[in-house]
Amino acid sequence: MLSFVLLLGAGSAGIYFSTRAALVEQFDNTLQAKANAVVSGTEAQGDHIDVELDEQSMHEYDEGVPVDFFQLRRIDGSTLWRSKSLTNADLPARFGTFRHPKYWNLTLSSGFEGRAVGYSFSLSSAKDGQGPGPADLSIIFASDRRDLDEGLSVLAVVLLGCGVLMLLATAFVVPRVLRQELAPLDRLGEEASRIDANSLSTRFPIEGVPGELQPIYQRLNHLLSRLEESFERERRFSADLAHELRTPIAELRSLAEVALRWPESRTGETDRDTFAIALQMEGIVARLLELLRSERGQVLCRRETVSLFEIVESVWRPFKGKVEKKALKVVQNVPRDLQISSDSILLRSIFTNLVDNAVEYTPAGGTITTRAEAGHGEFKLEIANAVEHLDARDLPKLFDRFWRKDPSRTDAVHAGLGLSLAHAFSKALETELTASFDGSGHLVMTLKGPTSEWTGSNSTL
Repeated sequence: MLSFVLLLGAGSAGIYFSTRAALVEQFDNTLQAKANAVVSGTEAQGDHIDVELDEQSMHEYDEGVPVDFFQLRRIDGSTLWRSKSLTNADLPARFGTFRHPKYWNLTLSSGFEGRAVGYSFSLSSAKDGQGPGPADLSIIFASDRRDLDEGLSVLAVVLLGCGVLMLLATAFVVPRVLRQELAPLDRLGEEASRIDANSLSTRFPIEGVPGELQPIYQRLNHLLSRLEESFERERRFSADLAHELRTPIAELRSLAEVALRWPESRTGETDRDTFAIALQMEGIVARLLELLRSERGQVLCRRETVSLFEIVESVWRPFKGKVEKKALKVVQNVPRDLQISSDSILLRSIFTNLVDNAVEYTPAGGTITTRAEAGHGEFKLEIANAVEHLDARDLPKLFDRFWRKDPSRTDAVHAGLGLSLAHAFSKALETELTASFDGSGHLVMTLKGPTSEWTGSNSTL
């Protein structure tokens, strides 16, 4: 309403002052036309100057009240001619030129406000040019401006009255229209206030909602969907974490009860089991903390020139025993001179988790293939292996925390956090880690991203 008042006031003021300027200009033009009529009736006859006035164009009196006044003066200031309406009074002397006359407001001898025009002009003494030189004269012509002021007053009253009426109408109509049009938002607010963590499946009905509010309803429904997914993911995470920790905690409790009940039966094997369980729980907590730091963007990347060949070789070396035990075949196709700009620690951690996952879930006697290539400003590192009991529907879940295909989840070594951590680290490196199946049904984990350095020729996968 305040903005509308300011706009309405500015518009009304603009209309008033522009109209006032036009009316004053029109009044001034009329004044000059009357002065010109007096000048055109002024002639010099030798040393004598005659003034012939058109009685029809001059209205010195209106209903007995003088309205037009004029006065002719010589260059020395003496009065040559004055209108009857002036009686013996003089008009204030202000003069411009014929092309640029002087206009001003004044109080007339009648006591009313008026407006005057004044300019100087030269008058030849004879039409044949044989008489004396030109006579320098000046004229002042004034008129009563009551009609002009009354018109401007009426205009101001009309504008003010219309403005007040518009404000009253706006103050009456706008709140009612707003209440009616914003009623759906009020209902939306009431419905939203009833939503909590247990009712995130609620969706706001869009049918019957005004078109301009439908995008708001749609975005809120999308927000609720994302919140529902996030809460469900956190619930699953809490359940998975409790499941992962339940088994080692139960084992620790069992070992403690046995040690308390039969202390003489405690052996070194008991201590080793306790130590292994503690290491398992410590590993789960450490990886969860790493995931948390990665999700909060607190993982620092120190980019340097990294040799992918050396990374792959060093990561595979600790898994040599497991590979031999399961009779796995490892094929590597990584160029020795392939170098990229990356963080060697995070890159090694990503590839370690991928190798660990491949060695753990590749069937005995299977093949694991590591491939790498670079070109066109990108590198790609792949590790492919045969898998059992895994299909395309499981691919989106591979990077979820604690997810494993095995529903029993009794593995005391793997907590289901490795691929989640690798995926988080890949985001920190501004790379992309994806999972897919190749034509032979092997699971292919692919890490790709930009590279600023490539010193060898391209390798074909």
